[in-house]
Formats: sequence, C-alpha cells, structure tokens
Amino acid sequence: MNVALDLGTTRVKAARLDAGGRPEEIVAEDAPPPAGADLVREVDPEAYAGAVERALDRAGAAAPGADVRLGLASQRSSFLVWERATARPKTSIVSWQDRRAAAWCDARPELAARLPTLTGLPLSPHYFAPKLACVREERPDLRDGLDRGDLVAGTLDAWLLARWSGGGAGRTDVTMAARTLLVALGGADWDDGLLAEFGLSREALPSVGPSTGIAPETSAGRFGVLGAALSDQASGLLAALGDGDGAVINLGTGCFVLVPSGTTPRTVPGYLAGPWLAPAGGPIRYAIEGTVNAGGAVADRFGPPPTAVPDVDPAPDSFCLPDAAGVGAPYWRPTVPLTFSAAALAAEDATRRRAVLEGLAFRVRGILADLGPVPGDVRVSGGLANDPFVPASLAAVLGRSVTVVDEPEATLLGVAGLLSGRSSVPSGTTVEAHALPWLRAKYERWNEWLSRVLGEPAGPPGGRARGGD
Repeated sequence: MNVALDLGTTRVKAARLDAGGRPEEIVAEDAPPPAGADLVREVDPEAYAGAVERALDRAGAAAPGADVRLGLASQRSSFLVWERATARPKTSIVSWQDRRAAAWCDARPELAARLPTLTGLPLSPHYFAPKLACVREERPDLRDGLDRGDLVAGTLDAWLLARWSGGGAGRTDVTMAARTLLVALGGADWDDGLLAEFGLSREALPSVGPSTGIAPETSAGRFGVLGAALSDQASGLLAALGDGDGAVINLGTGCFVLVPSGTTPRTVPGYLAGPWLAPAGGPIRYAIEGTVNAGGAVADRFGPPPTAVPDVDPAPDSFCLPDAAGVGAPYWRPTVPLTFSAAALAAEDATRRRAVLEGLAFRVRGILADLGPVPGDVRVSGGLANDPFVPASLAAVLGRSVTVVDEPEATLLGVAGLLSGRSSVPSGTTVEAHALPWLRAKYERWNEWLSRVLGEPAGPPGGRARGGD
C-alpha cells in the first residue's frame, strides 16, 4: 500500500493511493496554530504529531498487516530539537514563520553578503540555521546536548521519522536540507564550512539522502517504510509542471513562483536558487524561486471570494503592496508591512480585496520579468487560484495565457506520483490574456507607487529595470 502525506502549516493531509498512483480518498486534520509574541512563532510538537498520526490512521497506514510505503512532503523551515535516544521533543516546533533570528542576521553583514553565492539563499531569519544558532545561545542546556550529540535538531520530516522509529537522528532529503543554509549550492549533504559559520556540528543533524531510491530499511515505524520525500513546494512544482518547461505560481498561505532551471544551478540576484528534486542515481534538478509573502489569508481579510472582474478600473488610484509578513523577493524588506494607497484605505472592503489581488498579480509579473523569458506553460495552483479574478489578472498583466491547474491537492499529488513512479501533469483551464487591458496599464502606475513605498527604485538588486515581457 502506498500512502502520501503532506505536512502543511494549517492542515495535515494523507491519502491511500490507488494502483495508478492517484489518491483514493484524502483525509485531513487541522494542524495546531503557531503561538507566540513579537517575532516568536512556535507549535506544540505533540499536538502536531497527533494530527499527523490521526491522518495516517484514517488513511489506513496503520492497519494491521498493512505493507506501507510512505511518501512525505514537508513544510521546509519549521524545526525542533529532540533527544536522540527517545525522539522526545526538547523544544517546541519553531515555525518557518518565526523570525527570532532577525537581530542575529542583522549583526552579520559579511556572512549575509557571502551566503547567496554559497547557498543560493539569503541570510534570512526564516531559515533553520540562524534560528537554531539563536536557540543554542538562548538555551545552554540544549547547546551542550547538541555538541555532545545527545540531542538532534532537524525539520519536521526528520523528527517524525525518528519518533516513529523510537529514536535516532532521522533523515531528510536534499530539497529540504538545501533550505537550511547548511548545504552548498550544487551540493547534496551538509557543508562543513557552512556548519562552522553557524557554530553547528554534523553529529547533531539528521542524515541527508535523495528524494527517491531511499534505503528500504528507512523506517516509518507503524506507518511502514519511507519510499519518497521532498519539500512541499518541490512537490507542488512536480505535480503542476512535471518534467516540462514553464513556471508554476503556487498561491496558498504564501505565493511562490518557481521556474525550473535544469540540472545546473542558476542564480539571479534577489531570488532563491536550489534543488527541487534529487532522484537516486540521477542528476539533481534545480529551480529559481521568487517569494511573495501574501496569499489567500491576506485577501480574505477584506471579504470572501469571488472577486468581481470589471471591464474598466473602478478604483484607478487604489494600490496595494500585498506582502503581509515583510516584502519578499527581490527586495527582502522584512519590516515593510502590508501597505495600501490612501485611495485604497478609504475604499470599501471589496475594493481593497481587489487591490490586494492586483498587487499580487503585479508582484508576480515583476518576478517573472526578472526570471524570464519563461518557455512553456505558466501554471497557477493553490486555493487562491479558484477566485476568478486571480487567473484573469495574471493573464492580463503577463500578456500571455495562464493555465489554472485542476488539482486542489497539488502538494499531495506531487509526492504521490513520485512514490508510485506514475506522476502525470493534471489537466487545467486556460485563461487567455486579452481581458482587462486597464490592469496591464495600471501596472506601471503601481510600480511607481511601489518605489515610493520602498524608498528606492522599484527594481531588483543590481539595477535591472522592472517591466517588460
């Protein structure tokens, strides 16, 4: 029996797969929400593990006599520290949304200057390594245990595997490990030089392996053995695009724009580069990613979908910078909040919702202009893609058709296909680019407004101009 598992931030999902590698039935459990004040965001590990295990139980992964192979897709930067001998947690889960390491990162400008070249990632407080460095400073008892190897620090996938095996360091895959700032761009294991930069040791970390071809003895305890593993965004990319060329715009809790770059890492200033698939015995595949810290939850503050799709602009001076958790790629301005123009602030909620979605489309256009030209399809996935204004606005500002993926569970589907070896790109609905000419013209005015909000020219690092197709 093959079972796919999606370790999400708000929900955990599991599904038993049929002979064709498709989910027979998807079961979901609410994940415990992050708690904390100021920059701290933590999750109860036992509550999270309980949600995961209930989902797996309901999917039949713990049925007596079941011969289970598990495919696991995980949120990337959430982590905790546990006892090696028992896998009992020694900390809460430190969420990927946690930014306690902001001051730690700000105090190291030289490291920040080197890391994009070394790892394909910026020095960000969202990532594992700086947050773990802060936890070590805050908790001397943990530091000593980590240095001795009695304690292990790792992402959710590694901890759950250790938990289900009754202890140990667990195991993670290359697409997850590369997001920690501890793997060199182009590498496939922890990098000794990067470990030294953060004061960490290899002995306190999980092992790193490929996404497929996993050793058959890699146990998931009563849930069988691990057959495939990768990060959630990589799984969504695999489901939406397969091996084809193009771009994927994944609109969930956040917005992630991913463009595959082949088997050789490619970097663009201001953007993220890293592996999205590491098949056993084959070359690692890489992608470039642009992050917008906005999604459905931001739009829903101003009313539910659907959002009206007008033929003319009903609010030409309403603008929004939709990043609610600090501005993402390519600016990386964590202290700049969700921002509206004066006209948008004075408008009713329906107008502000549309301004959020316009801003999201404009942010995506800027990202794809920097990463392009993009061959192949531009495919849109995630819950927010179901609001008709979203694909219509993206097609309008990009000046090309987009395909809305007819698959609400892309993350689960990607790892399901990887596990079964029967991955296929789901069907989609094409939205043409001839609608909303007013929105394409509005992009230039929004870009000028954005430059005033950020206090700098509205272009990525290196001085390249925004705009263009």
